[in-house]
Amino acid sequence: MMQSVISSKANNDRLREVAEKTNQLHLEGYHCSETILRGVWPFIMPEKVLTDEIIKMIMPLRGGMAASMSSHCGGLTVGILMIGARYGRVDLQGDGKLATSIARKYWQHFLNEFETSQCTLLRSGDPGPEADTRCGCIMVRSAVLITSLMDAVEKEKPSIEEIHSWKVDRHNEPCHEQVVPMKSSDEI
Repeated sequence: MMQSVISSKANNDRLREVAEKTNQLHLEGYHCSETILRGVWPFIMPEKVLTDEIIKMIMPLRGGMAASMSSHCGGLTVGILMIGARYGRVDLQGDGKLATSIARKYWQHFLNEFETSQCTLLRSGDPGPEADTRCGCIMVRSAVLITSLMDAVEKEKPSIEEIHSWKVDRHNEPCHEQVVPMKSSDEI
């Protein structure tokens, strides 16, 4: 799907810029969670300051949660948290379903793209044309996916009923507990 996202939006300079920025950050040595946060934030939250506290809070999500290699990819988790930052509620008067519904839509896009959200399984593939490493490709694709979805929500303005109906179908995704995690760079 990513190739189709980039190809179908080849004239979208914004998505190309997100992809390039994300790849650059990865090449500088940032982990997946840090890369996606830093790469996407200026495009979807330009009016908000990306604080050191937010950056530090996101960092442990790398490598399949806490560098365990055995859970969800930072490309998924950080995207979901960014949806929360944009659409989440701050009190009981806010819509308690909006952010979670959009997060389900993103999760479904992520699964459509990669077929899994499990870090070890994602990293086992070959790199694509987006970056020199498999993780770099995942980061670039994730950054474009989250930016594309959030841009579409803002542009198309689906009804709240439609948004609340968005689901994620994980029945074809391998169970995370059945995957033997690879060693993280922390263990090597």
